[in-house]
Amino acid sequence: MHKNALFSWRNLKNSFELISASEKIEGVIESFTIVHNAPKDFEAQVPYVLALITLNKGKKVTSQIVDCKEVSIGMKVEPCVRKFYSDDEDGLIHYGTKFRVIK
Repeated sequence: MHKNALFSWRNLKNSFELISASEKIEGVIESFTIVHNAPKDFEAQVPYVLALITLNKGKKVTSQIVDCKEVSIGMKVEPCVRKFYSDDEDGLIHYGTKFRVIK
């Protein structure tokens, strides 16, 4: 592979936009599914909602929806930090971003 090809993404404007801490991130659920057969390390969370979300800047992400019993297309959501899984009973706990419905 050509050396410049490896770094060409750096020249693309808006490829990796960072959102400042002062910007409020919100999104809208475009589509969703309920997962009943989860991958390894997520088995304890089933059933859970996995949604396609359009963010307020137009980018799309997939994420788990939490703290909500019923989900529908068009619901407004915001990011929150939640536990993903832990290595074992006394092991490292892995946290990440999920989304919750804005009330």
